[in-house]
Amino acid sequence: MAASTPLAASKDYIVAGIAGGTIADGADNGFNGQYSGFTRLSSANAGTAIVQGWEFSYQQQLTFLPGLLRGLAVSANYTLLDTHGNFGGTANLSTGQVAGFIPRTANATLSWRYRAFSTRVLVNYTGPHLQTYSAASLGRNLYRFERTITTLGFGYQLRPAVTLTCDIDNLFNESQRRYRGIPDQMQSTSLIGSTVSLGVNGRF
Repeated sequence: MAASTPLAASKDYIVAGIAGGTIADGADNGFNGQYSGFTRLSSANAGTAIVQGWEFSYQQQLTFLPGLLRGLAVSANYTLLDTHGNFGGTANLSTGQVAGFIPRTANATLSWRYRAFSTRVLVNYTGPHLQTYSAASLGRNLYRFERTITTLGFGYQLRPAVTLTCDIDNLFNESQRRYRGIPDQMQSTSLIGSTVSLGVNGRF
């Protein structure tokens, strides 16, 4: 199934790195006489961004399979966004240049249920995208590399109204990497680790 995402506009984006001039000399420069000659950078609301795209999704219970495989179910979705806009200047920005929008995302889930037991594997993909736009220098734009995270979950229905759960997030300890301007200028690599969550779900 394919569906068109409605056209949306976001006004007065928050833009970082707007140059506010050079800090003057003297004790009354607003910084107790310090930082003389530094360039003052600030954040402000400016411009408009527009996003339009498509989402493709698929979901099915595989009840036609034999035996225990009848409990399998699959689902997947893929989102493709096109963005454009400006930040109050004369230059228009296109897909990949508008902060906060992710041009490509995808999810895939394989689940299985048998009597009181259930399990699922969820794979989430986030494409490379601009995280922070710098009006002072495009070379200071902060980007995130693509990232794929796998989550493994288990469930056991102890009684009709009570289910025990165990979820392992970021199963393979996928890192989050960022760069400035171009991919060769690495900003940071974060190893968040895997998280195991135990829970009890009840319906009353």
